[in-house]
Amino acid sequence: MSASVHQQEAAFRACIAEAAKRGGRLMERLVEQALQSLPQRASLANDSHERTGLHVAMRQLQQFRSVLCDSFGQALLSEFSQAVTGADASQGPRSLSFDALELMGDDQVQERIERVRAQQAAQQAVEAELGVLNALVCAARGLKTVQADRNPLRPEIYVRALGAAIAATGAPADVRLRWMQHLGEALGPELARVYADLSQLLRGQGVEAAGFNVIHAPVPVAQGRPTGMAQPHPRAAPETLLTVAQLRRLLSGGFDDMDGAAEAGPAGRSEPRQHPEFSPTVPAAFEALQEMKQVNQVMQRLADRRSVTSAGATEATGLREQLRKQARGTGQALGLEVVGLMVDTIANDPRLLGEVQQTVRDLEPALLRLALIDPRFFSDKQHPARRLLDQFTGRSMAWSSAGAAGFAAFLDPAKQAVQALLTTRIEGAEPFAFALQSLENLWDEHARRERRQREKAVQALLQAEQRNLLAEKISRDLRQRAETAGAPRGIVYFVAGPWAQVIAHARLTDPQGRADPQGYEDVVTDLLWSAMPEVASSNLPRLTRLIPGLLAKLREGLERIGFSRSKSGRFFEELMALHARASKTGAASAPAPLDARAQLEAQFREADQAGLWLAPAEAQDSGFMETQPPQSVVPHPLFEATQPGFRDTLIEPDDTAVPALAQHDTVSPVAELTPGAWVELRMDSGWIRTQLTWASPHGTLFMFSNADGVNHSMTHQSIERLAASGNLKVLSNQAVVAGALDAVAEAALRNSVDITL
Repeated sequence: MSASVHQQEAAFRACIAEAAKRGGRLMERLVEQALQSLPQRASLANDSHERTGLHVAMRQLQQFRSVLCDSFGQALLSEFSQAVTGADASQGPRSLSFDALELMGDDQVQERIERVRAQQAAQQAVEAELGVLNALVCAARGLKTVQADRNPLRPEIYVRALGAAIAATGAPADVRLRWMQHLGEALGPELARVYADLSQLLRGQGVEAAGFNVIHAPVPVAQGRPTGMAQPHPRAAPETLLTVAQLRRLLSGGFDDMDGAAEAGPAGRSEPRQHPEFSPTVPAAFEALQEMKQVNQVMQRLADRRSVTSAGATEATGLREQLRKQARGTGQALGLEVVGLMVDTIANDPRLLGEVQQTVRDLEPALLRLALIDPRFFSDKQHPARRLLDQFTGRSMAWSSAGAAGFAAFLDPAKQAVQALLTTRIEGAEPFAFALQSLENLWDEHARRERRQREKAVQALLQAEQRNLLAEKISRDLRQRAETAGAPRGIVYFVAGPWAQVIAHARLTDPQGRADPQGYEDVVTDLLWSAMPEVASSNLPRLTRLIPGLLAKLREGLERIGFSRSKSGRFFEELMALHARASKTGAASAPAPLDARAQLEAQFREADQAGLWLAPAEAQDSGFMETQPPQSVVPHPLFEATQPGFRDTLIEPDDTAVPALAQHDTVSPVAELTPGAWVELRMDSGWIRTQLTWASPHGTLFMFSNADGVNHSMTHQSIERLAASGNLKVLSNQAVVAGALDAVAEAALRNSVDITL
């Protein structure tokens, strides 16, 4: 590591330590200003209840003053640590889950709003100082250009720490809210001074600011959208301003006017609402969807309906406005706005192909119509319309281009289902449930064979993980025995690696559950003894009797687990050479060539570092991918002719070759992956898109499946290596619809900043 890199790392760590150290003093100044603003605000309050609340908050702030000062520094350290690793990516104060919103209390929601207010105020107050600090911190982290989100000292980190310190006091909720409001107002100017001092500290340690990337804004064209495809319709400015309070009422059914399924008739009776703009029956398209089995049938039916579809696109534009005008009251207007925001987010999601985005836009009128009469669409994850969107957008991510094999067969039935939903008169969830079932029948027909293949692969991986976990326990004991005995290192790696797998396999497959059913563990003692010529030569009669049975037993065990003969051949050659040396049988007693020993040692060392081994049948069933651990050193001759064995000859990897900061610099890609996540993986044929369909119970093995039903499995070490080398990228770890609804909740949160709930 160069001196400059050492210097940058030291400067970065010193900056973080100084920022945490200043936490107590920073909180002290915030408390001082809050103790001035609280009584001032109380004197201006017209409401007696509000005045009392402000005075109570002031008295308790004085009481908890020292606790806040002490805990703020600790909270900052914790937040800095998460920010350095990137583990805080989804924990910002603006992060709000749509589905969790209904379960949150008023105090929790208001606290989230106060945090957003504090962050916005702080962001404005530190704008100039933050720009300078971003450039210096990024340089200290070894970055060539400024990446603001890589600065662990950004304002939202301080706001989170402030919230954590306030929560740790255990004060009543209304008191905490007032504290956050007044402490948050004071944070910005004080934080600007801290940023200026930290920038000076970094400059003083020789850090030079990173540069800024100049990015020219491209013409906004939806990726993958073919020429001539209808562009998204511009959305008119909403007549309502969606807030968190309104969204929560919508989710809980709090608006009486959401019952749009009926209207009062002339005599006050409830009568079904009529929608004359829709055709009178469920169209034959639904029946066609159920019957379609082949792609050519789909294409023919679409060709027959082409003129109808073109007319429908024009009709859909006016229909949006018609449905908006039909909204009766705030509840229905908000429901339409939520659908509109959700569709806009999905239709602009860069993970989706242009054709998929447009299909979602085409579906919008049907969703708007649903929102008028069925608010369960917002609160019920299992609502057929939400599931339809989930299934369609989620499955579509299997393809990275519209021309990829299988995409047309996937998309065309979906487009026909959308057309059916647009033209049916039946209201509510039923048409969506029918469309979903029809599409799932089509999509799953091809997936059934793939599902059987996945089940077979999962069974193989479960078996492999179980054996590997047991082998790991056995290995620890065998390694200690082998190293204590002074065996050559190559033999140690063999015993602790392949042979531990042999013993584990024998135990797991023994119906009687015996500890050593085939006697493979007993063989270890004879193997270690015979592999040390200076020891074995003292009892040649025993060695002569032992060798035939020992070699046969070793080959039998390796054969049982399907261990490669080519990989084991070098081991047997070296073992026989050691036996020959002990027997002193002339020319055969010469040590094995140095390069052969080095290769043997490297072979089992790499297998030992890989941590997991799959039998050939298991690897074939699961599409197992092996990646070699990085070579940190160039192998040199590891042995001298006079050396009696392998022990203490291996050059261990030089851990100092890796900057100490690197291990804290990014979140592990394995930590980000959950079943359902999509990744892009570089193969020999280029980049492929594949989905994580299974993770083993102990998190050691992962299986991915692509649109063609091809499975690829790998260890968590392999994922780390592929990600580090740029050959694996996490494309999506959140469902498209869930992310879009969360974006709606965040928009409502931003709209609520200037409103008191």
